Amino acid sequence: MNFIEVIEIDEEGNLKESKVVNKETFEETKFIKYQWEGYFLKPKWSFALDKWVETASEEEVNPPNTEEELSEVQQLAQALTELELDNFEKDNRINELEKENQLLGQESTDHDLRLIELEEKINV
Repeated sequence: MNFIEVIEIDEEGNLKESKVVNKETFEETKFIKYQWEGYFLKPKWSFALDKWVETASEEEVNPPNTEEELSEVQQLAQALTELELDNFEKDNRINELEKENQLLGQESTDHDLRLIELEEKINV
């Protein structure tokens, strides 16, 4: 069996619900129509034109400044990513400097201990 989706509409041509029916036995009626072909954002059946029509406004179909807004969002996302990378690099550098500081502190302590030993040998 072949099945198709059909649309039940109200008296004004607005969608009520979709149904799946047997294609071979289906007959279109005033309030049950074949699924529309193509892309509709807000489809409505026009009884006067005897076809599906788009009822979405031009602004709904083609929102203004979409590319500009997307571009701004992309720019902000790029800037955020760059800041996060900078922070990561700074954190790594801070960790490296802390390790170097610990090593230098240990070396300084070692030198101090050697000096104390030398002073003790000299004073003996």
